[in-house]
Amino acid sequence: MARPIEFDREEVLRKAIGVFWQKGYSGTSIKNLVEATGLQPGSIYSAFGDKRGLFLAAIDGYFDDMKPRVVNILHTDQTPIVRIENFFNRLINESVTDEHHKGCFLVNTLLEIPVDDQEINSRLQAMFGLVENEFRGVLEEHIASGEFDSKQSPEALARFLVAGIYGLRVFNKTQPDISALKSIVDNLLFVLRRKSCNDGI
Repeated sequence: MARPIEFDREEVLRKAIGVFWQKGYSGTSIKNLVEATGLQPGSIYSAFGDKRGLFLAAIDGYFDDMKPRVVNILHTDQTPIVRIENFFNRLINESVTDEHHKGCFLVNTLLEIPVDDQEINSRLQAMFGLVENEFRGVLEEHIASGEFDSKQSPEALARFLVAGIYGLRVFNKTQPDISALKSIVDNLLFVLRRKSCNDGI
């Protein structure tokens, strides 16, 4: 019986993410993945089932790497509004240093995958749901501090911020301009800086 080929799973996923991120799911072939990871087709099929299995593992790996960074930047001893501002400023920095304007791997996937692909879309919804929940917790602190009086619920505001992430990432792919990105973020945060939002978002 042949001995299974040993490989560094995290390293393989990192390289696979790079290919899927650059080419998209449909545009990536097994040949591309073989060239990027150094694994033979048989090893990819044995370890991940098929290209789709490797793609699902890549999505999970990307989010596993992203989640601690989201948590760390939103949970500091700074004021809630500064934490949220730091989060979006980091997105701007990532966008302007991305020479190939790849955008966000998860947002790109959301735009590419058909709506009836429940397996992938439910995965992405759960991931963005976790980000939304982190925002909600910070917004609850913001409202409880008395510095912000909102007619909107923390849940609604958190969804608004997640929508801002989508918009920022997509806008950067079509119009990569730092001043425009900063303007978008300033308008997003303006909603959270007002003492009263009784006129709604």
